[in-house]
Amino acid sequence: MKASELNLKKDGYNFNCNTYKSGSHYKFIMSLGRCFPSTQAQAKYFISEGICLDVLNGDDVEKVEAILNKHGFEGDYKFTKSKTWVRLQNNNDLHKALKLEFNA
Repeated sequence: MKASELNLKKDGYNFNCNTYKSGSHYKFIMSLGRCFPSTQAQAKYFISEGICLDVLNGDDVEKVEAILNKHGFEGDYKFTKSKTWVRLQNNNDLHKALKLEFNA
């Protein structure tokens, strides 16, 4: 399911696409899929470990789509059981987009 087909309400906050500044202890939280890379070092770690994002809300989807669309990719999402969150299905495209974004 494409982002334009999703009917997620905007909560006004990121659920799992939180960013952490350079130098913070992000690796454990990132390994759980609850941290979105914001620096080159974080992007390299995210890609090398093959990390997948956890469940996403409407605001998270916007953030992921911004990176994907910037580099010519489009997100494919699947609703969770509760139908209130989604999961990104094409994580390889996210890794490719992050590689292009951060030269990782």
